[in-house]
Amino acid sequence: MAVERTWASPEDFATLFKYFWHRDFPQAPIATGARRIDWTIHIGIIVRSIADLMGVYTRFERGGRTDAVFRAANKDLVAVEWEWSGVLHEENELDKLKDYKVRGADLLRYCVLVTYVHTPYINAVHKHVLEKWEDARWPLLLILIDYSDSTKISSRRIFNKVNISLFSGKMREELDIFPALPWEVEETRFVGRET
Repeated sequence: MAVERTWASPEDFATLFKYFWHRDFPQAPIATGARRIDWTIHIGIIVRSIADLMGVYTRFERGGRTDAVFRAANKDLVAVEWEWSGVLHEENELDKLKDYKVRGADLLRYCVLVTYVHTPYINAVHKHVLEKWEDARWPLLLILIDYSDSTKISSRRIFNKVNISLFSGKMREELDIFPALPWEVEETRFVGRET
């Protein structure tokens, strides 16, 4: 299945996510870290901001309790889920996206899953998603935030990198990998500040 290169493409979503991820980051270098709910809200704000720039509506908790759906005037375009627990457990948001029931169209343009993984398991997640997604009706943009365990952070996670891949049929295309913490990104307002 070919991915159409159109307005509001998966690449557009990935680029916007990259920049919004660091905006209003709910953690500071010297703080003990944000909790799970802070990250859930942060992702929701990012998704809403992306939809706004793409010129579509955001509908939260729609289509079988999907976290968010990007909707044009008369049809669903993109379904978005975010999951704190990852995708390597039995029931997860990946299944929900794959079986999404589209309103007003035969197909979604693509789906997006934002989730987290222990750093050593990144390849296992990519393999799992590739196998599970190979017969899906639409492409999947996987945004995978890898982390290490920590007792010093409220969420018990220290984020390392954000890994963005596009899955379509039997193919995985790596779109981007960037530092998850804004103070680790060169030439930003965070770099050079005292921590």
